[in-house]
Amino acid sequence: MNKRQRVDIKLALSIIFLMLWGMVMVFSASSMMANSRFGSMIFFFQRQLLWGFLSIILMIAFSMIDYKKYRQKQLPLFGILLTIVLLVGLFVFGVRVNGAKRWYHLFILNFQPSELAKLTLILYFAYYLSSPERNIKDLKKGFLPLMTVLTLVLLPVVLQPDLSTSLMLAMIAGSMLFVSQAKLRHLAIPALLTIPGILFLLNRPGYQLRRITEWLAGLHDPVNAGYQIKQSLIGLGQGGWFGLGLAQSKQKFFFLPDSHTDFIFSILGEEFGFLGTTLVLIVFLFILYRGLYIARKAPDSFGKFLAIGITLNVVIYAYINAGVVSMLFPATGLPMPFISYGGSHLLFLGVATGIILNISRHTQPAKANWEGYTNNQERFRKTILTVD
Repeated sequence: MNKRQRVDIKLALSIIFLMLWGMVMVFSASSMMANSRFGSMIFFFQRQLLWGFLSIILMIAFSMIDYKKYRQKQLPLFGILLTIVLLVGLFVFGVRVNGAKRWYHLFILNFQPSELAKLTLILYFAYYLSSPERNIKDLKKGFLPLMTVLTLVLLPVVLQPDLSTSLMLAMIAGSMLFVSQAKLRHLAIPALLTIPGILFLLNRPGYQLRRITEWLAGLHDPVNAGYQIKQSLIGLGQGGWFGLGLAQSKQKFFFLPDSHTDFIFSILGEEFGFLGTTLVLIVFLFILYRGLYIARKAPDSFGKFLAIGITLNVVIYAYINAGVVSMLFPATGLPMPFISYGGSHLLFLGVATGIILNISRHTQPAKANWEGYTNNQERFRKTILTVD
C-alpha cells in the first residue's frame, strides 16, 4: 500500500463552494416565504445553515474512514435491507406531502429514505461488481440476482409514487453496469421492460401525467404553459447575462412555487444571470472530471465503481434539475445538489462526497485497467477511466 495522500483538495473546494453558494441562495429565495409563514426571513436559512454545517462535518469524517471497510459483506447487504424496510415503512408511518408518502418526520428533520437508497444502492453495486466470485456476464448467476435487488429497491419508490427518483436510481445503476463487464444484450432486457411500466404509470390520473402534459403543451405554446415552468422561464429571462443582483429576485415574491427547493436554480439565474448559472454547471462538470479521475486512479475495482457511482449521482441530478427549470425536461421534483433547500439530501451528499474524498487519499499513479472488455463498451470505458 502506498503512503496515504491528502484528499483531492480541488474536489473538496468545489463541493464547499457549491454548499456555501447554496446557503446564500436559500436565504435569498426563501426569505419572503419564511417571513410570511413563520414571521422570520431567516427561518429556512437557519436550518440550511445547520444542515450545511453537519454535511461538511460528515464529509470530513467520512473522508478519514478507509473506504475499503465498506466492502465487508455484511455492510452492503445490511444497507440494502435497511433501505427496503424504510421504504416499505413509508406506507404505514410516512408523512403524505403533495399526494405522495416519501418522508418520515423526525423532530425538525423530514427524512427521505430515497436519499439513503441512492447511497446504499451505489455501495451494494460497487461491492457486487467488484467481487471476484460474481460473474456479471452470467445472466442467471450474476446479472439477474443484481437486478432482483435493484427491483426490490425501486418498487416501493415507484409505489410512493416517485417515478422521477426511481428512474434516477435505475439510471445510476445502469451506468455502473455499463462500465462494468455486463453484456449489452443483458442490459437491454430491463431497459425494454421498464418502458411499458413507465407508460402505464404515466397514463394513470395524477400529478405525474399532469407534469408531462403541461411540459408537452409548453413546448408548443410557452405562453400558456404550466404556471410553474412559465414563472421559472420568466425568472431566467429577467436575469439576462449578469442578473439582477443578489436578493433582487422578483419571482421569489410568491410568483414561483418551490423557489427555494426544486426551482432554486431559476432564482439563481434571475439574480446572477446566464454567467452565474453557467458557472455552477461548469463546477459540476469539474466535479465530474475529478470524480472520474479519482476512479481511474483508485487502487481497486471497488473504489472505481464507488467513485463512478457517487460522481454520476451528483452530476446527473444537477443537470436534470437545470434541464427542468429551463423546460428541457418535465418537472421531476429532483433537487439541485448542494444548492436546493433540504436536510436529508444535503446530509447524504456530505457522506457520499466524504467517501469519494477518502478514495482520493488512496489513489495511485499506476494505470487502472479493466479486465474483460467487451468490444462494444471498450471505447466508452477507456474514455471514462483515462481522464487526466
